[in-house]
Amino acid sequence: MPRRKIRSSSLEYSTTNDSSPRNTRIEGRYTSGSRFNAVDDILEDSRPHTSVVRLSQQPSQVNRTTAASFPTTTVPQRRQAATTNDLPRQAPRTTTYQPPKNAPRQPKRNAASRPSATHHRIHWLLPLGVGMLAMLAIWITGSWALTWAHQVSDDVHYGNPRTYQVDATVGHGTDATTHPSHFVAINLNRQAVVFEMVAGDPAKSISYVAPIYIAGDGGDKAPVTLEFRDVNGDGKLDMIIHIHLPAQEQLSVFLNDGNKFRPSTNNDKIHL
Repeated sequence: MPRRKIRSSSLEYSTTNDSSPRNTRIEGRYTSGSRFNAVDDILEDSRPHTSVVRLSQQPSQVNRTTAASFPTTTVPQRRQAATTNDLPRQAPRTTTYQPPKNAPRQPKRNAASRPSATHHRIHWLLPLGVGMLAMLAIWITGSWALTWAHQVSDDVHYGNPRTYQVDATVGHGTDATTHPSHFVAINLNRQAVVFEMVAGDPAKSISYVAPIYIAGDGGDKAPVTLEFRDVNGDGKLDMIIHIHLPAQEQLSVFLNDGNKFRPSTNNDKIHL
């Protein structure tokens, strides 16, 4: 198989031609000059010398092997780099401050002489508001404690329901100082009810209901007490019912007619 050698200004290569362009092998190496001119020469030489296209033996792939060796160029080192490495390193400068001999010494500051942190001034409304809130809390707590103590005291003295008992000589029946009449006052479902046992005899009991409904907060726990004195000036002891509410006190007057008590009217002249 013939082999020819071609030399150009930029590339030296050798080709081996067969009957088919498929088996064309190209070998070459660069000598000098341009890379692209050498490639163009190789491609131009490998082209067929006829314009006839063979349909029976069309190449499916063209195998081309190019071996090229490129020259390596070394860049010389700068002169400045060579001379810089030869210079000795300079030691860092250290300076020490020496105060003059006659300079006055400054006193050392301790923790007490250091300035304190930033002092924030407190507005005068802050302690005033805190004091008012404290007084309000004390007042609410004190009121609640006073109400609770008063209720406990009433539970001890009057029980539940509130009951009050007293003996009095009012001139009914055969009552006398030796055997007076017995009175019982009860707060029964917000209604003041009084029972009289004439001369201490339960068989001769009389009941009186005050014409007052005990309304308001804590009305069912309000104690009911009795008082006997002459309020119309007829010389007989009359009965006064006291209803002790937390906020006020209500009165109901019963006049003595000699045998029992009757509710007072607007025509009666009463002096309390």
